[in-house]
Formats: sequence, structure tokens, C-alpha cells
Amino acid sequence: MEADGNEISRLPEELLASIISRTSPPDAGRCAAVSRSFLAAADSDAVWSCFLPRDLPRFAEGVLPHAPPSKKGLFRCLSDQPALLPGKLVVRPYASYEL
Repeated sequence: MEADGNEISRLPEELLASIISRTSPPDAGRCAAVSRSFLAAADSDAVWSCFLPRDLPRFAEGVLPHAPPSKKGLFRCLSDQPALLPGKLVVRPYASYEL
């Protein structure tokens, strides 16, 4: 249990991630400041996969300078600079957010 005694922090990370994934990218960033449990859930690929376009194709070599190591990294990369993918699909998941 967290030092602050917050009962909600005792929920399983998967449940917290499921809840956070139903919010927005800025809200996920705010949730990360609540506690270590929320930080782990808010930074998970399960959360950030929900913020990426569902039909996002696999990135071909050379489309991005480097493949981000996480879904959050991919989201941030696409938010900073939209990517032109094969088939002339421009991907920009959301307007720029501060995360």
C-alpha cells in the first residue's frame, strides 16, 4: 500500500489502466501524478494503445527516424510530427497535448 493510505491505489494496475484508457491523453498525464500505482498504469502500453488510431498500420522502415520504444512514445512522436504512411495516410492521433 502507498504511504498516503489511498485505498484506490490498491486496485490492480490492469483495472487502473482500463479506467485511465477511457479518459484523454491530458487526463492520463494528470493521473500519473496521483501516485506510483497511477503512474505505472497511466504509462502502460494498454492505455496509450487506446489513444492511437485503431487502423494504424505497422510502421514501415524509414517512415519514422526511429521506432519509439513504447505506445506513449509513439503517441508523442505522432503528436509532435504527423507521419505520412504508405497509402498516403497521415496519422496524427490528437491535437498537440502536453503530456
